[in-house]
Amino acid sequence: MAHSDGLFLLYTRRRANNDHINRHRAPLFIAQVDPAKLQVVRESEQVLVPERGAMMGNFGATNVTAAESWAVVCEHFRKDEARQRGAKGALFVSRVIWSKPNLLVKTSR
Repeated sequence: MAHSDGLFLLYTRRRANNDHINRHRAPLFIAQVDPAKLQVVRESEQVLVPERGAMMGNFGATNVTAAESWAVVCEHFRKDEARQRGAKGALFVSRVIWSKPNLLVKTSR
């Protein structure tokens, strides 16, 4: 997710209490990227979409306005165990509201 004040990575990872999820594909995290080291700044990491027992994948991100970006992802599961944890096959649209305007977004009138 690109912002004029920095780059933010959306990702899934291991060691997030998610061993019951195939390929650790949930929850969906967001964190700022250190441009010099090309590494995630772990202190900035937040859960963007919570884990409810199902995999998430093939997510996308877009700038909606200079003040707001969206990340879109859906749940995918094949077993009832995921339903028992709360999964419903839902589509998530996560709104990221920026504290400063994203100067990369051009508005048209």
